[in-house]
Amino acid sequence: MRAPSSPSSPSAVPFASLAAREIFLNPGELGSGCRNEVFGTLLGSCVAITLWHPVRRFGCLCHFILPTGATTALTRGRYGDTAFALMQAELVRNGVLLSECVAKLFGGGRMFVAGATTHDVGKRNIAMARDLLRQARLVPASEHVGGDGYRRLYFDITTGDVWLKFDWIDTDQHDVVL
Repeated sequence: MRAPSSPSSPSAVPFASLAAREIFLNPGELGSGCRNEVFGTLLGSCVAITLWHPVRRFGCLCHFILPTGATTALTRGRYGDTAFALMQAELVRNGVLLSECVAKLFGGGRMFVAGATTHDVGKRNIAMARDLLRQARLVPASEHVGGDGYRRLYFDITTGDVWLKFDWIDTDQHDVVL
């Protein structure tokens, strides 16, 4: 995991202004839109992938729960493999080429520090997301993954910036923009 960097001033992070425009995504949901939209979500062991087209200012965000699973029309966004396929379909529907998008990757935190790491869902989700991006020939422009704790995320479609508040279990960290 890349260490979080802190902005020059914590007040420089516009969480209040982003929250006022937020379209909140629950686990298993996908959001896409243009220009002034802001998608927000809360990630634990789940992973979010953002895709943003800098010229069209079109973006997508998926929030998946598990790497793979049995899917139905109602559960496709819950699994990494099908959530990414939904994102690609949304790009096509809006005339956006995947190869022209900027990808970013977030989440996959370990929510329960004690216990075996063999069933670390966050780690498996991160591996799936990286594999999906690699198969699409996309290298993440930034990522903030792993660790112990949760992330509050805002994806600003106007700029492509992802604003992140990461809280380790038992300590507070600085807010970052990626």
